Amino acid sequence: MDAVRRDKRALRGESLARRRDITREEKTAHDRAILKTLLSLPEVQKAASLLAYVSAKENEADTWGALRAFLAEGRAVFVPVTGRDFGRMDWSRVLSLGELRPARFGLFEPEPADYRLELPPPPAVCLVPGLAFTRAGYRLGYGGGYFDRFLEGFPGCKIGLAYGVQVVDALPVEAHDIPVDLLVTEAGMVDCRALRED
Repeated sequence: MDAVRRDKRALRGESLARRRDITREEKTAHDRAILKTLLSLPEVQKAASLLAYVSAKENEADTWGALRAFLAEGRAVFVPVTGRDFGRMDWSRVLSLGELRPARFGLFEPEPADYRLELPPPPAVCLVPGLAFTRAGYRLGYGGGYFDRFLEGFPGCKIGLAYGVQVVDALPVEAHDIPVDLLVTEAGMVDCRALRED
């Protein structure tokens, strides 16, 4: 277990360095391609609600475009909030991106007084952050375990967003690690479920 944690710590540093090396111009182009692919997915087109991290950390794949698209279409948008109970992630509905403010861990959240802790209307899709992903959908997160704990009981489609430099051949996998169903990069979409069935 300790060896796995050490491996993951080293991999986080390597993956973050690769992501930081992406230029602003590359990031803009990659984000545009990712959003186009994401919004074309049948799972996303038929979703009544979107659960998504709000991209803010060191060259993360952008989610603001997807949040705007869902809000513009009147579909429900939920963002993670971590202020109520340490170790647990709740989801608060937002009606406007103007409600988001910098919070702890460098994340963007609504003010606690503005939380709307509702159940997302199904079907729902969840955009999942990560420092690295395999094509089979396993991910290297930031180490807090918030998303894995949530995804364990999430019945909707789990979608990882990443740049091509974040896709790796293998990652250390533990029992609590929950893979994503689909992975979207600037090169297109990978159906991770099909690769796990091989």
